[in-house]
Amino acid sequence: MGWQNGAAGMTDRTQEAPRAWKPLLLAGFGLLLVLLSAGLFAAVPGALVDERAYAAATACPTGTRSDSCTTTVPAIVAGTEHEPGFREAPDKHWLLLTERGSDTVRRVLMSGPEPVFDAVRAGDKVTLTYWRGEIRIVRSGAAAQETWGSPTDDWRNFVAFGLLALPFGLGVLWTGWWYRYRYPSAAHVGAWQLAVGLVAGAALGCVGFVGGLAGGGVRDAFLITAVGIPPVACLAAVCAWWLLRRATRAADTSDIVPVPPRGNGACARPYAETSPTAWTASTTWWWGTGVRRPHRTPTGTLPAGHFRRR
Repeated sequence: MGWQNGAAGMTDRTQEAPRAWKPLLLAGFGLLLVLLSAGLFAAVPGALVDERAYAAATACPTGTRSDSCTTTVPAIVAGTEHEPGFREAPDKHWLLLTERGSDTVRRVLMSGPEPVFDAVRAGDKVTLTYWRGEIRIVRSGAAAQETWGSPTDDWRNFVAFGLLALPFGLGVLWTGWWYRYRYPSAAHVGAWQLAVGLVAGAALGCVGFVGGLAGGGVRDAFLITAVGIPPVACLAAVCAWWLLRRATRAADTSDIVPVPPRGNGACARPYAETSPTAWTASTTWWWGTGVRRPHRTPTGTLPAGHFRRR
């Protein structure tokens, strides 16, 4: 009867094949992630150009301002603000600054708490460095700290999130393709066939994300991701083997004991027995032959009997 059950399951899946919204949903989500990564990668060259231009900018002549040079302006700290991040979001550190000769208070988001934000207090004198009309650096004495608007390392966020989205999107696309073209005709379907692509994509995406944040440059980030492909492939293989092993053990029928029918076998009666060790067993009758498979329950309660007519 195993081949009949397998054929029936395959027929049921074939009948469900016209319901294309399930693989289309996976394909749409995966395509969205791939397009998102493409947009992030497209922003990397511009971020690198801005970083190089900022690093090469020289001080503007006294009394002039230009986008190609930096301007230094003295200011006074009016106060500080610390906003705790929501859940996993980082905390925000704001400096309230007043330029000399102006009563306008500017609220500047810093890149972190150190070294300037934690060191200054209201009334302290600082120096602001402008580039392209925005405050990029705040200096207090010998300490200097980049603001959130500084173009330094802006490419890291684009590369890190792009390398996170691309492998996972490809894994989702592979899962949608398999579900659409292999699932209806597969004789046996296991969880590993659906999970291996998602696991590999998510793991490689995490490697790429770390590479984007920790790498010395764009090339290093992609190199770290490439180096992570073999370990991720091994991880996916181990995951597939473990899931397949679980499915194989669950389908093992070697411990099933045949039980002859009572009487003429025209109708089966529920069968159950218990012992002091809390073992229970149920009998299912099929075409005049019953099978009994012991199984342990945590409470020792009797399972409901099952029977079919011949």
